[in-house]
Amino acid sequence: MVIHHRFPHPAKAIVAALLSCALLLSFGCGGDDDTGSDSTPATEAPGLGPPITRAEPSGELRTSLLGFSSLPPERTSESYINAFATAAQYGDVVLVQRTPPWEDFLPGGQVSKQTADSTRIETSLLDQYSPLKLFYAIDPTDGVVQRSRPANLPPNIDPQVGFEDGNVQKAFVAYAAYVAKNYKPEYMALGVEVNMTFERAPEQFDAFVAMYSEAYDVVKGNSPNTKVFPTFQLEDLEGAFGEVHPPRWELLSVFEGRMDALAISTYPFLGEARSAADIRQNYYSQLKDHWQGEIIISETGYPSAPVEGRVTVGTEADQQAYLDRLLGESNQLGFSLVVWFAALDPAFASSGTTAVFKDIGLRKSDGSNKLAWTSWEEWARRPVSK
Repeated sequence: MVIHHRFPHPAKAIVAALLSCALLLSFGCGGDDDTGSDSTPATEAPGLGPPITRAEPSGELRTSLLGFSSLPPERTSESYINAFATAAQYGDVVLVQRTPPWEDFLPGGQVSKQTADSTRIETSLLDQYSPLKLFYAIDPTDGVVQRSRPANLPPNIDPQVGFEDGNVQKAFVAYAAYVAKNYKPEYMALGVEVNMTFERAPEQFDAFVAMYSEAYDVVKGNSPNTKVFPTFQLEDLEGAFGEVHPPRWELLSVFEGRMDALAISTYPFLGEARSAADIRQNYYSQLKDHWQGEIIISETGYPSAPVEGRVTVGTEADQQAYLDRLLGESNQLGFSLVVWFAALDPAFASSGTTAVFKDIGLRKSDGSNKLAWTSWEEWARRPVSK
């Protein structure tokens, strides 16, 4: 039996690093308007981002909202702003995924200019692109080491203690409260791919569960309408890569009573799939066997070109086949949200560990369309069932 080793999630580290973009942003930034003729009038109000034009609704109803993350194709302020515009023009939700700025929220700390600027800019974009919904994911673990430790802790915090440090727990809860108060997101993940932490650092997972419970109550107290949950990594939940292990569906019950939706990240090409056709029939329908409430695909993607070490994975046609299946099944199964991780290829992820995501966008980094983009546009045009 071939054991498929789990690739780290470099995209998470990339997203966290994009906090630095906020320092470069100014209200003078803008971008080209990418619109077609069959569309509603563009937004007229001036704002931080470019005006957008939403296509007139057409086609059958869809049940799933569609979203992209704020991961831009370039490390520039304009590119980051345009990621919000793309999500607003061709979707319903934008995902912002961020490691806590621990030092700001540790006891005795204060909100830094960087954090305040990020909040001001992002909330301005959300106001401009209303009714774009926000999915804010607080991502406290390090994807580069398969989420076996907290990410970016200050040097005075022992990384071996990590979440067991009472001050770290207080900082996590305080940051969750800050996000709830200032963003009022429609969706909020307190922890990303938490089952990976359970598998690799059970003591850290136990400590995380304790602080998650407190943070959940604090978020609900500050933003009662926000849907709060952790996210789980599907391929690792099944034990399909990394160290092979039995499925861990019982972990869902750990958050019983404090999990408003089942949120799943899924990258089948990092597991056992060699093509979209290899993904077994019950791959996503099985989720309904384990959870009776709302189900979200919190992030997903599939490459349009071969991935290093996985030479049989990745063509534009295969990417389109995966997207068509995913969106078709998500709507058939009644999933409420599907987030494709990157609308455009991240041009800066061309080498090293980040290269696994270099071709994951539905458009190339220069904005030209891939085959799957037509499918996404058609689904995005469909009116959403109420």
